[in-house]
Amino acid sequence: MKTSSLVSVAVALFFGVAFGYVIGRQGGGGRSAPDSTSGEGVGGGSGASALGGGGERGSGTTAAVGDADVLSEDGEGTLAQRALQLLEEGNVEAALKAVFGAPGQMERMEALLKLVRRLDASGIEVALGEVRGMPRGMDMFMSASLLMARYAEISPQKALDFVAGSSGFERMMGTSSVLRTWAAKDPKAAGEYLVGTVLEEGGNDWQMRRTTASVASEWARQDPAAALEWAKGLPDDVRGEALETVIERLATDDPSNAATVAMGLPEGDRRDVLKSVADQWARTDPAAAVAWATSLEGGERSAALGEAMQGWAFSDPDGATSYLEEITDAAERDGLLPDVAGHWARRDGESAAAAADWLAGQDEGEGKTRATGGVINAWMDSDPGAASAWLGEQPAGVAKDRGIVTMLNERALRDVPETAVAWADAISEPEMRSEQVYKETQRWLSDDREAALDYLGSSDTLSDAQKSELIEMSPEQLQRANDSRRRRRF
Repeated sequence: MKTSSLVSVAVALFFGVAFGYVIGRQGGGGRSAPDSTSGEGVGGGSGASALGGGGERGSGTTAAVGDADVLSEDGEGTLAQRALQLLEEGNVEAALKAVFGAPGQMERMEALLKLVRRLDASGIEVALGEVRGMPRGMDMFMSASLLMARYAEISPQKALDFVAGSSGFERMMGTSSVLRTWAAKDPKAAGEYLVGTVLEEGGNDWQMRRTTASVASEWARQDPAAALEWAKGLPDDVRGEALETVIERLATDDPSNAATVAMGLPEGDRRDVLKSVADQWARTDPAAAVAWATSLEGGERSAALGEAMQGWAFSDPDGATSYLEEITDAAERDGLLPDVAGHWARRDGESAAAAADWLAGQDEGEGKTRATGGVINAWMDSDPGAASAWLGEQPAGVAKDRGIVTMLNERALRDVPETAVAWADAISEPEMRSEQVYKETQRWLSDDREAALDYLGSSDTLSDAQKSELIEMSPEQLQRANDSRRRRRF
């Protein structure tokens, strides 16, 4: 596959998996995109005419299967080979069903890639119809993304017309995928269409920002100067993330130059952009990134310095902690403590243990309290047993309380409500302890009502009124409360 195709596919995969868009099945409605001057022709219908690059459209002939894709002598071959054979026979639907119904995600995606490269616009629309009928999940999102990326490579205008037939979230995420793929070929045209059509129509603010940033990202890969000028002229509500994206790209090649460019932006646009510079710079030279960040002032200094210290703590915790300990401003040091400890702990379980031990020796304060929550959050992902053991050994106080609340929000305790209640009972602050015990007891009542009732009978953490409320809750009410809490967590 060509480099541009690979980029488009990778980006489309990211959008599909991360944001879960599902493209509408039927196009033709809604706005019309401008006339296309690029891309390939579109075959009519499915079957043989849906294959791009070979045979005469609609004649019943098909594109030849490449040498690498021929079936083995026993007629079985790989999943991709079997699917391509069905496609060569003119049966798009059967080829897709063979791929989607096979075990092994990597093999499915590999086969789908081979199929997608052979489809023209009509074949893609047939394929998207099949994808829409799949169970929701990673396969569905990735497949839709691949197909839309391919559609945009053939003709972004036709792809946008097709997307316009859907609505809401589906329409916006489909538009994002098409525009980013288009921007890989012609960023100026994609940018003009985005501003003149998509942004004019409006929509979800978050999705608008992400779509704009995706176009800026592709443009910045090819011509960062032009991308920057375009981003500067965008409306206020989408300009920030586009500028961050472009400046981050500049910082990849020359962080010092990116910092200079960022400082030339209007004050209202600078803070987050400077954070992006610090983040990117810290990946290659964290000490230099920190030195630059300290030259800034006010809120910009704090934001950029925190970002740079995070990168330093992840790549070189000894260097970051040594620097932190030399800071004489107690407030600044306290503010940076969570950045250092939390990102150090994210490296792995061994690092989390080291960060926790270092943190235990720090002075009490808001910084240590916040840092305890960050370390526990990271450590629970790598070694929940070690994290809970360490936390249990810490002295009572606000830092330990923050760690306990963080731990109660982790998956590891979801299936052990009795243990969760015991942890909640160890919180020192009375109001916080009561709130957490109440929540965890709801889950315990759903899981083991008899044991939970025994606990309520002997506990003095909850008031009689709270106990009565819990006991009188129906199984359905308990389930709704637990489901609502789970959704807020994730």
